[in-house]
Amino acid sequence: MINGYKVIDADAHMQEPLDLWDNYVEPAFYNRRPVIKDHRYRLFFEYEAGELYPAQAAGKDQMGRLRPTEILERQPIKYGEAYEEWWSAESRLRDMERYGWDRMVCIPGTGAQPLKLEGKDPDLMWALTRAYHNWAHDFCAADSSKLKMVASIPPYDMENTLIEFRRAVADLGAVTVMMPKPQEGVFWHHDEFTPFWDLAVELDVPISFHGVQSGSPHTGTRYQGIPGTLIALEHAIGFPFENMISLGHLIYTGVLERYPALRVSMLEGNAGWVPFWLGRLDDHAAGRQAVFVTESQNPMTMAPSEYFKRQVFVACDGDEFALPGVVSLVGSDNLLWNTDYPHPDAPDPGKALPDFLDQPISDESKRKILWDNPARLYGERLTA
Repeated sequence: MINGYKVIDADAHMQEPLDLWDNYVEPAFYNRRPVIKDHRYRLFFEYEAGELYPAQAAGKDQMGRLRPTEILERQPIKYGEAYEEWWSAESRLRDMERYGWDRMVCIPGTGAQPLKLEGKDPDLMWALTRAYHNWAHDFCAADSSKLKMVASIPPYDMENTLIEFRRAVADLGAVTVMMPKPQEGVFWHHDEFTPFWDLAVELDVPISFHGVQSGSPHTGTRYQGIPGTLIALEHAIGFPFENMISLGHLIYTGVLERYPALRVSMLEGNAGWVPFWLGRLDDHAAGRQAVFVTESQNPMTMAPSEYFKRQVFVACDGDEFALPGVVSLVGSDNLLWNTDYPHPDAPDPGKALPDFLDQPISDESKRKILWDNPARLYGERLTA
């Protein structure tokens, strides 16, 4: 709590340890686990060449992207003892107390990247997913009233998706499930995903869109692997553009129409795009540009902005320039606050909350964004 405000960090990150897979992968899959050979500033891992990873090029992360060293060199100074302790649960809880963060939703970090691999043996990938969720549960058990785990589902078969989805939420206490990227030729509104949406509603758990690709290729693909300022452009494009596409897809294909009780969040992509995008979606659904949609093909019974207000939440950064405009044009009932802790491009942890509190928005809006809205999104699994 700070200045009388209760605070939920709606999107922070884990930073997984080097021995996660060594300690948590089931014996039958142990010899096929990812083996970490080295790391860059405890953030980006280099893996031994094997079943999951070919040899990595120097200076690139496990996804083959160039990573400038300068931003990583600040990590030890920026995070201090938390960095030295490899962001242990204990150091995280101390930082939460120090900075006034009451609850933290712990999105998987860079060490969970193996779960995003495509085209691998599904049995191995589900074993890694179970291992990750078991580790995340144990990590958050250091203080389960403050640290909340998140389920990360790889883009594989729906049968096992539903099994692990239910286990992570019902048995391990995940407060949200990360939306998996659809497989080639499948979209989220197709029948294949009906059981997924059904289960989210049954368990009353929100689905998080954290830069997840709505399809291939990723919007920033044309700039990946190019050195210089285009690295920054690729990063600037990535999450907000994919979040915009995902939101539009859910609305325009009728997913939110079919599931009015479903709650979804768009994370780590700022919130400044929301007024523009809702206006454009509305205009293409019922305005002068609605000529693109025939009545017989339109699954929506409301304006896109109404679905947004009913079911969607978007995370803002505390120092976000456009935030007052978003609040002015759209209101503050659907906004969340996040730290992105402990990433190198996140706000300095000591400034994340003060910068937000300095925003020229009302105290009521600050209260909603810091607590009321994320409490509605995540529900009793987070607030109890």
